[in-house]
Amino acid sequence: MRVSIFLLVTILLGGCAQYNERQQAAAVQAQSSNDDARCRSYGTEPGSSGYIQCRMNLDQLHAQEAQQRRAILGAYLLNHR
Repeated sequence: MRVSIFLLVTILLGGCAQYNERQQAAAVQAQSSNDDARCRSYGTEPGSSGYIQCRMNLDQLHAQEAQQRRAILGAYLLNHR
């Protein structure tokens, strides 16, 4: 009986992990598509120096936003134990 429960829990957790990975991959793809559209809206074409600079700027912006979210979450967790 314990083995059956263990196997069931393992399968369910594995399914959750795969779902989370798919969700993250979809979010990354959506962000990339949005960034592409944004840079193209400035009149740049993929491969051009302007497009590359635009994408680099957006990548840096996203990294800063992620760092801010982590800092806020960390502060929240420290203050709400």
